[in-house]
Amino acid sequence: MHTQDGRTVTGRAEMAIIGAIAGLAIWTLVEYLPDVINHPHVYLAVSSFVAGFFAVLMGLSGPYRVARAALPAVCLSAFAALMLTWAGSRFASLEAFSDALHPILAWGVFITIGTPFAAALLRDRHSLRDYGHLFDVSWSILVRYSAGWLFAGLFWAVLIMSNALLEIVGLTIIEDVIDIDGAPFVITGFALGLGLSVVHEMREYLSPFLVLRLLRLLVPVVLGVVLVFVVAALSQGPGDLFGSLSRTATLLFVGLTMISLVSISLDRGDADAVRSSWMRLCTAALALLLPVIAGLAIYALWLRVSQYGWTPARLAAACTSAIVALYAVTYAVAIALRGTWMARIRQANIMVAVVVLLTSAAWQSPLLNAEWLSSRSQVARIESGGVPVDDMALFELAHEWGKPGRAGLLVLEQGAKQSSPELLAEIERAQASDIRWQYENGHNGRLAASRARDIYDNLTVLPEHEDVTLAMLEDLPDYWLRNWSDNCPLNPEIGCVLVTGAFAHDVPGTQGILFVPEDTHKFDAFSVSVGRENLVLGENLTPFDGKDVTVAQVRSILEGHYEVAPGSRQSLWIGDFELAPEF
Repeated sequence: MHTQDGRTVTGRAEMAIIGAIAGLAIWTLVEYLPDVINHPHVYLAVSSFVAGFFAVLMGLSGPYRVARAALPAVCLSAFAALMLTWAGSRFASLEAFSDALHPILAWGVFITIGTPFAAALLRDRHSLRDYGHLFDVSWSILVRYSAGWLFAGLFWAVLIMSNALLEIVGLTIIEDVIDIDGAPFVITGFALGLGLSVVHEMREYLSPFLVLRLLRLLVPVVLGVVLVFVVAALSQGPGDLFGSLSRTATLLFVGLTMISLVSISLDRGDADAVRSSWMRLCTAALALLLPVIAGLAIYALWLRVSQYGWTPARLAAACTSAIVALYAVTYAVAIALRGTWMARIRQANIMVAVVVLLTSAAWQSPLLNAEWLSSRSQVARIESGGVPVDDMALFELAHEWGKPGRAGLLVLEQGAKQSSPELLAEIERAQASDIRWQYENGHNGRLAASRARDIYDNLTVLPEHEDVTLAMLEDLPDYWLRNWSDNCPLNPEIGCVLVTGAFAHDVPGTQGILFVPEDTHKFDAFSVSVGRENLVLGENLTPFDGKDVTVAQVRSILEGHYEVAPGSRQSLWIGDFELAPEF
C-alpha cells in the first residue's frame, strides 16, 4: 500500500512539474522568443513544436510514463511543426499568418487526430487497427483534458478567493507571487498537470462511460429533427431552400453531429453498443440520412462558389463536405451489406480518421494551398467582368491571402492599367488600406451614395410638394440601402412609394409610410419620420387585418385613391385597408 501511495505521489508530482514547465515554455515563447529569433518562420517552427510537444505529451502521460510518451510526442509535434511552417511560407509576416487562422486550425486537427494513433503505437503496432483501443484512448484523452482544465479553473478560483481573504488582514503574499513574470502560466500548467494525473488515477470513477451513455439519448431526438428537415427540404425547390444565403456551415455541423452520435452509439464493440432494437434502428436510420445532409451541404456550397468564387473558408468547407460525404457513403454501404454493419462502420471510422489526418497535413502543404486556389479563382472572376465592386475580394488579395494574393492582385493591376481606370483606383485603395475597416469605410461611402441614388431614382413621394433629398437617403443604415436599392426596381412601374402626412400630432415633424417591394407581388411598409435634413425609420408595419400590402393597393395610392384620416389614430386608408405608422 505504501509503495502504491508512493507511486501515486510521484506520478502527481511528475505531471505537475511537466505542466509547470509547459506553462513556463509557453510564456517564454510569447514574451522572449520573438526577441531572440528574428526570422518569422523559424519562430513559427519552434513555437508550434513546443506547443504541440507539451499538448501531446500531457495527453499521453498518465496511461504511459512521461519518459515513454516523450518520443512519440516529439515525432508527432515535429512533423506537425514542419507542416505548419510550410504553410507559413505563404505569408510574409506572422501577423498575416495568424489572421488567416485556417492553417493553425489544420495543425490543431492534425495534433488532435494524431495523438490517439500515437497512443496506439505505444501499446503495439497492431493497435492501429484496433478500433476499441482507439475509441477508448480518444474519449479518455478528451475527458482527462476537460476535467484537467476544469480543475485548473477551480484552482484559480480558490487562489483568487484566498488572496481576497488574506488582503483583509493586510497580507499580499498570493498577489505578489501572481505578479511575478510568467507565474500565471506556471500556475495554470501546474494545476492542469496535477488535474490530468488525478483524473487518470480516478479513471474507474471518472470515465467517458457516463458521458457516452447520456449522448446516446440524443440519437432519437436528432433523428426526428433531421427527418422532418429532410422531408421539408425535399418538398421545396432549391431556390426556396437556400435562397441567396449559404447554409453549408449549418448542414456540416449537423452532419458532424450525426457522425459523432452514430459512432457513440456503436461504441468500442458490439458488446458495448446500443442493445435495444429500437435504438439500433434509430442509429441505422440516422446513418442512412447522412448522405442527404452531405448532398445538401455540397449543393449549398456549390451555389455559393458559383456566385462568389472560392475563398479559403469555402475551400475548408469543401474539404469538410468531402469528409462528411465519405462518412456518408461508407456508412450507407456498411448498412446496405447488412450482417455485421456495426463492425464495418467502426473500421470505416478508422479509415476516414486517417483521411482527415492526411487532409489536414495536405492543407498545410502546396497540395491544398488555399490562398493560391482562392486568388486564382477571384482573379478569374474579376477579369471575366460583370463583378460588382463590393463583391471583389481586393482587400483579401492585398492583405489576407499572403504572397499568392498579392501576386494575383499584381496580375489584376497590370490588366487594369490597360483597360479599367476604375478597377485600378479600387486596387490602389485596397493596397493603401492597412486594416479592413479603413477600406470598407471609404468603399461603403461610395457604395452608399450609389445605392441611395438607385433608391432616389425609383422613389415617388406623395404629396409631391414634400421634399425628400438624396442626402437624406445616403444617411440611412447600410443594411436598408443595400436591400432597398435592390428591391425598389423590382416593379419598375411603381418603384418605392413614400406617403407623408400628419399621422401623429404628438410627434414633431412629418410622418409617413414607405412602401418597398418585397417581391413582384407584395410590398413591405415602414414607418418614416421626415425631418428637415434626415429620414428616421420606425417599425416595419403589419396591417391590422394581417394581409399583405399588394401591388394593386400601392398602384391605387399613386392614382390618388387614399386618405390620411383617423382610425385608432391618424392612419393611411387605401379603401377600407388601414395602416398606421409606429414610432
